[in-house]
Amino acid sequence: DSLLQEILTMLILLVLAAAAAVSGEKVKIGDIKTLHHAVSGEVYALDDKTLMVQNFNYDGAGPDAFFWVGVEGTPAQTNEDTTAILAHPFQGVQYKYRNEDAPILKAASNEAVTLILPENMKVSDIAWLSVWCRKFSVDFGNLIFPAELQTSSASALPSPLAPPTNDLAAKAEPEPESEPEPETEPEPETEPGYEHGSNSVDAEPESEPSVKSEPEPEPGTGTVLSLSLLSLLTALAASSLL
Repeated sequence: DSLLQEILTMLILLVLAAAAAVSGEKVKIGDIKTLHHAVSGEVYALDDKTLMVQNFNYDGAGPDAFFWVGVEGTPAQTNEDTTAILAHPFQGVQYKYRNEDAPILKAASNEAVTLILPENMKVSDIAWLSVWCRKFSVDFGNLIFPAELQTSSASALPSPLAPPTNDLAAKAEPEPESEPEPETEPEPETEPGYEHGSNSVDAEPESEPSVKSEPEPEPGTGTVLSLSLLSLLTALAASSLL
């Protein structure tokens, strides 16, 4: 039975690898940072549930090492409940961090490793991957995933290219808006008109001296009357002499 299970798992891995090779849509996430025991490798996403580590190297000296992933924090500081052990070789069983039945990672040299995520995890959810020794709590090597990771399932990225044409149309619409701008220009022209209005206010005191000039003819009439009286008196005096 165990032999049949191993054969089935190998067949599954071969099918997954063949599918990835045919599709050619694997996305490279990054390279594992070497910290201890010559751990290294290139991490790819085959789909939203499958990772592949190409050219994986590890000297096999760790007593309790395995592939470990988490959706938050870092390998050194995280919540164990949000992590999972990715068993290699995968035999259809997923393991929590404290599960002692998880298989221990063996030595590898330029090996292609396929890692299957548990049902509650997707590649886009993962924050980091580590080759971790649980017994001594030592990180042998890790990769911090980019914040915005897009797998092959998110291949419809060119579609947002259509909205820029709408933006161009939107930019064409403000052009008629530039036409009312000259309409606003005559408005400042009304401001000097307002200044002229202030000048008209200044013109009002000019009418005041014109009002003062009206009593001036009254003394003129007085002189005319006085002259007429003098002429009458002289006429009377002349008549009395006669």
